[in-house]
Amino acid sequence: ELNIEAAAMGEVRVELQDQEGRTINGFAAADCDRIMCNDVAHRVHWHGSDDIDSLRGRPVRLQLTLRSAKLYAFQFVSS
Repeated sequence: ELNIEAAAMGEVRVELQDQEGRTINGFAAADCDRIMCNDVAHRVHWHGSDDIDSLRGRPVRLQLTLRSAKLYAFQFVSS
């Protein structure tokens, strides 16, 4: 979940990477559904799904791409 604020033409995308910084298949920024809103608990989706259970227990890196947007906080939550 993200606590974000996106301006009228702003957007946010999230990419998940392995511990070496390689993009995890299916979780690239290009796979992330565009986030164009203001929300205190916005669930991130890749191709319409927020399921990241396949990554449970694995170290991951987040790469966030923001355009005319602000990130205040993020957290991993259970479905």
